[in-house]
Amino acid sequence: MPVYGWCASGVIAAGLLLPAFARADIALPIGEQAWQPRLFELEGVPEGEAARLEITQVPGWGASLAVGPWRAGRYGARFETVERLKILNGQVRGVYRTEDIEPFAAAIWVIFHRADGRRRTDTFKLAPSPGWKEFAFPIRRPPPDTQAVSLGFGLIQKTEGRVLFTNLSVSTEPFRVEFPESPGTVTRFPPPVRLAKTGRIRLTEHDGAWWLVSPTGQPFYSIGADGPYFDPESDLATGREFLEVMRRLRFNSLAGWTSVPGWAALNKAMISEGSQPLVMFRALESGTSHDDFDRLVPADNHSFPDPFDPRWEEWLRNHVRGIASLVRGEPWFAALFADNEVSHRELYRHLWTPNCSAALRTFLQAKYGDIGALNSAWGSGFRSFDDLVAQRPDPVLQHGPMYEDLFAFSREVVRKYAETAARVIREELPGHIVFSNRLMLDDVTYWLKYLDLYAVFDGIAVNMYPANLSPGLNDNERMILELVHEKTGKPVLISEWSVPALDSGLYDNPDKLDWSYDEAVDTQTERARQAARIVIDYYNMPFVVGAHWFFWNDFDSDKRQANRGLFLTSGQPWIELQVALGRAAQLTGAGTVEIVPPRRKSSEWRPRSDRPATRRRKPR
Repeated sequence: MPVYGWCASGVIAAGLLLPAFARADIALPIGEQAWQPRLFELEGVPEGEAARLEITQVPGWGASLAVGPWRAGRYGARFETVERLKILNGQVRGVYRTEDIEPFAAAIWVIFHRADGRRRTDTFKLAPSPGWKEFAFPIRRPPPDTQAVSLGFGLIQKTEGRVLFTNLSVSTEPFRVEFPESPGTVTRFPPPVRLAKTGRIRLTEHDGAWWLVSPTGQPFYSIGADGPYFDPESDLATGREFLEVMRRLRFNSLAGWTSVPGWAALNKAMISEGSQPLVMFRALESGTSHDDFDRLVPADNHSFPDPFDPRWEEWLRNHVRGIASLVRGEPWFAALFADNEVSHRELYRHLWTPNCSAALRTFLQAKYGDIGALNSAWGSGFRSFDDLVAQRPDPVLQHGPMYEDLFAFSREVVRKYAETAARVIREELPGHIVFSNRLMLDDVTYWLKYLDLYAVFDGIAVNMYPANLSPGLNDNERMILELVHEKTGKPVLISEWSVPALDSGLYDNPDKLDWSYDEAVDTQTERARQAARIVIDYYNMPFVVGAHWFFWNDFDSDKRQANRGLFLTSGQPWIELQVALGRAAQLTGAGTVEIVPPRRKSSEWRPRSDRPATRRRKPR
């Protein structure tokens, strides 16, 4: 088996062109003795049907690892190195090509093996690329007592496409990303000076770019964070201090987890005093209401609700009414997010709640007429449609007539969910914007299949935490946002994002690592620079109408720690970050949004003799 060395011209590392120089590269030969195919939890499906993993010869490139299609199992389908490597810090490099796969479907795994048998896995996701493309990802931050590393190459999401890898190597050269001090250039055309007044906040497209528009006709881009809790009856002064921080950062909006009672009271006070309030958004979250209605996809606090269960619509209406009682008709209230991060993962396998399965029975009977026709298509032996529902067939294999029918019905589930949510919110909170549920990035290859159904909303919300392996957004992240806009025709709002850093000290305990660990840069200086670059990158996408930072304070609990905040848990500011965010926001033109016409102060009125002369009418 020939060994293919590394090209001499340099390597594109997550968007950066690194100069070529002598380095300790170790080629990874591609042969059957060196690689083992790995599949997990196949649930009775033979490996040959679950996925295709092969070592193949590619003209011009030689031996390559080929993975896909992948149709059954969990956690991924991949080739792993048989021999464990002693390189605990360095890089993994190679060349890859994709065929008909979605963003975030192809991946590379770096698996750290510890002396006590535990493992930690870093996963790096690849953008689709129809042509051969170089990559480099870090081997870094080994846990204590790590003894060796193994590498995996393949698919992390099910797909009918495939990915190929060749010219694989590892290097002891540290993986570095240079985060430039400059946040980049603003390329988005500035907003129009003034649009029509409507008395409410709305969305509009103007000359190819989308904007939010204030009640007085001022186009604006929403930059903000979640407003912290304070008691409006006893501590409005604390709320004013929070508001001053927002103003200093040039944030003009309160994000989706803002405490409504306190900030609604403060906004009303600001208007009564002749000042401009902050624009407010608010998110609904069905995932934490565990006993109020049935759920489909089991995913802790991200479970997909059963939209055919009438209790869900009742719960939704009651929750919207509670918020609407404080904000209905207020000129500063922008929008509700219909839900938080509900999981679409394999929704077609989770249709068996009482109300959903009854709707499925009706759906299948309408298509086939009688159970014999369905059995002929599925190759099954159900006695009746009631028998089918009772047996709960599970399309473990993402392929074939059963899967196709149950997937088609899962689209009806999402259609019902989206249409009901949009209708109920508009009925209870008329005149305000309705954004979709906040789509989560880890679920992207699943919700992309349903994305067109979310066009019933005024805009689409995406929670996107950048990988931070390159300055600004990477190709995968840009592609996903472009697909969201393309498939729905609607503007996009980034409803959560942030950048963490290791030197916060919040990632030192390996037993309390937050999922944000993989995205952490090294220092607060890098954090500030990357955050500013992300602000500009989001702003430059003409269909993005805002980006909301998550969260106000860092997380530090008994279970997890995370450097997500504008402030430490002590309340001290992350000064570099705040300065950088404020400067980037200034580059976008963000600032105070004119919610109501500014009052003219009495000192601004001039005596009659000082007023400009006016023409007198000529006598007739």
